[in-house]
Amino acid sequence: MERAALRAAAPKVKPVRTVGTLAAVLALIAGVAVPAYAATQPSAETVSLQDAAESEAQSIAVDAAVKAEPLGGAAYSATTPEEIEQAKAEAAAAAAAERAREQAEKAAAEQKQQAEAQQRQQQAQVQPAQPQAPQAPQAPQPQTYEAPAQNAGGICPLPAGSYYVSRSVSSGHEGADMVAPAMTPIYAVKSGQVITSQEALGGWGVVVAIDHGDGTTSLYGHMTYGTRQVQVGDTVSAGQIIGYVGSTGHSTANHLHIEYRINGAIVDPLNYLPI
Repeated sequence: MERAALRAAAPKVKPVRTVGTLAAVLALIAGVAVPAYAATQPSAETVSLQDAAESEAQSIAVDAAVKAEPLGGAAYSATTPEEIEQAKAEAAAAAAAERAREQAEKAAAEQKQQAEAQQRQQQAQVQPAQPQAPQAPQAPQPQTYEAPAQNAGGICPLPAGSYYVSRSVSSGHEGADMVAPAMTPIYAVKSGQVITSQEALGGWGVVVAIDHGDGTTSLYGHMTYGTRQVQVGDTVSAGQIIGYVGSTGHSTANHLHIEYRINGAIVDPLNYLPI
């Protein structure tokens, strides 16, 4: 009963007022204690300045302790006047040697050329140039010709329609000239035996002559080189091809010069042959 009476008589504390009072006390303590504690600690700026001072002092001490070492001989080069003169002399000697070598090579080449020229000259004197034989012309292209005219006296020496007569027997001219294209076939006017066949004979040039065995002979001049079809001693028949028209010997154009003889005397072939 007494305890109940005491509890009833004790004053009642309000919770809200008690909490507010406690908060005010804590704030007062913080306002006084925290600044006092901060005053006892060094600032970041103060520490940095001290560290920098100590680092600078150490750098100065290290620099003072370092001593410069002398450079070795390999770290520099120098050229004395004597060395310069020696280098010039060596360069001049090398240039002179190169010029001497070039002159020697040039002289050797000239001597070789002279020796070769002398050798060629000696060979030319020992072995005279041989005359070159005329080259045979190309084979004539196949061509169709009309049959030569013929009569009792014989056969025309050229195909019909392939020629014209530009000259006959006259003073200083012992035959008839029958102008025709080069390589026109030439026929034997009569049968007989070849008594002349040469590549070059006087003004006739390439020439063939035939003895017909009846006192008559015929001669065919100015043929093309290398086209003779018969040789001395050959027997030919009338109308057989014995060569081809050309312009060899004393000739200025392609033609056949034909001579006709009876018992050795020159006669005009136009009077005996179908020309």
